[in-house]
Amino acid sequence: MKKSAGKAVAVIIIASVFLIMFAFCGHILSKFTYSDHLDEKVITVDDKDITLREFGYYIYEVEAFVQNQALLYDPENPGLWWNTHFSAGMDSQFVCDYAKKVAINMCIADEIYYRQALSQGLSLTSNEEAQVLDDVSNLINNMDSRQLLSTGLDEKIIFDISKKHALASKCAEKLVKDRNLAAFYEEPAREVNWDGAYFQEQILPEHTIRMNDSVLDKITFGKITVNLL
Repeated sequence: MKKSAGKAVAVIIIASVFLIMFAFCGHILSKFTYSDHLDEKVITVDDKDITLREFGYYIYEVEAFVQNQALLYDPENPGLWWNTHFSAGMDSQFVCDYAKKVAINMCIADEIYYRQALSQGLSLTSNEEAQVLDDVSNLINNMDSRQLLSTGLDEKIIFDISKKHALASKCAEKLVKDRNLAAFYEEPAREVNWDGAYFQEQILPEHTIRMNDSVLDKITFGKITVNLL
């Protein structure tokens, strides 16, 4: 009887050890390493794929903005702000999740307006091109080597996306002048923004948006270009 009990205990211990090993291996295998996914598409706007490397531009811009708020909230522990949860009914969410939402939608809006700008034959003036170069220079100077490495960005990518953003903004400004937005309640410039009712109701539905959630869901804002250990 004692031998049977001893064998049973041994089997339980061995089984427990294997379960712990399998769980540990599963954790290692499922661990998300950001740099391994830089050239994977994360967002597709119509037929245009945007990689995580390109999306890094928007990650940096949004993280830099929110980090300034976080440092005002608690300069000793900015992570507290990133992990703050706001209760607003259906829109309740953590700051880090809202930051991701903003970056994703800014990227989508830029791509949509940029394509419209090209189809309308819009281009940047020499002064606007010069401003893009200044913006790129400032951004590069503000990013340290770890931030550039973590996002996979370089000067060419930053220039291309900055130029795209400038042309997209020009298209949105033209839209404000050309369209009658009197039926909408916000300021016209606000309505054509990514979260404006006009953009959400009139422009976005005309396009096909696909998300690579297998990558996006594993990205935590507030830890990619800021609060690096």
